[in-house]
Amino acid sequence: MGWSLLFEPQNKEVAQKLGIATALMFTVPITVFYFCLTFVFHEKEDPEMWAGLTAVVTVNLVIAGYVYSAFSEEDEFTTTSEGDAAGPRVGAFKQRTD
Repeated sequence: MGWSLLFEPQNKEVAQKLGIATALMFTVPITVFYFCLTFVFHEKEDPEMWAGLTAVVTVNLVIAGYVYSAFSEEDEFTTTSEGDAAGPRVGAFKQRTD
């Protein structure tokens, strides 16, 4: 059941976005780490630490980009109706009738 859900037609965009994010999470931090280790921080006292920090920041940027793109998708189930048609009101939204 698990992997077969990604291959259904309605989930094509989600699977594509997940695949791109996974590839970026693997390749970009490693590339940034070695680039910073070789060219940016090679004269510092602990170049591995600084390059590792940039790789961690890069991972967080990739995650933030994935989360932003996931939340910016259009929701196919929008509820614009008012009143009891959308469901009974409860809690603070309930109107008193007495």
